[in-house]
Amino acid sequence: MDVALGILGNPELLFLDEPTTGFDPEARRAFWDLIRQLKNDGTTILMTTHYLDEAEALADRLAVMTNGKILEVSTPALLGGRARAKARVSWSENGKSNLELTDSPTQFVNQLSSRIDGEIQDLSVTRPNLEDIYLEMIGEKV
Repeated sequence: MDVALGILGNPELLFLDEPTTGFDPEARRAFWDLIRQLKNDGTTILMTTHYLDEAEALADRLAVMTNGKILEVSTPALLGGRARAKARVSWSENGKSNLELTDSPTQFVNQLSSRIDGEIQDLSVTRPNLEDIYLEMIGEKV
């Protein structure tokens, strides 16, 4: 109801404080669509959220705060050096789990593929998500 009242009259600026707390996944995604539409219509939205997947999906810029201080303001892709973070390549070989951190995951997987005869078991390539970066920024172990 508060959001409905807030968007009446096409506001130029909309403040949202933890707007999806308590939403089920379907309602949350519908709300995300509404936020995107408001953004496309030219509304500036200032939103607080503890849901980092939500921040990543909706925000053009993020501010990370801890203990009342802003640590950094950046885009989701660049926050905390995220764009420079190494990829984690994990796989199983001969019953052993392996992990490699690399700047060149495609090259590494190609080398791995040429070395291993057949399918690479349990292959996964990931980069740090926004939650990983946030925890690193505030000093928590990832």
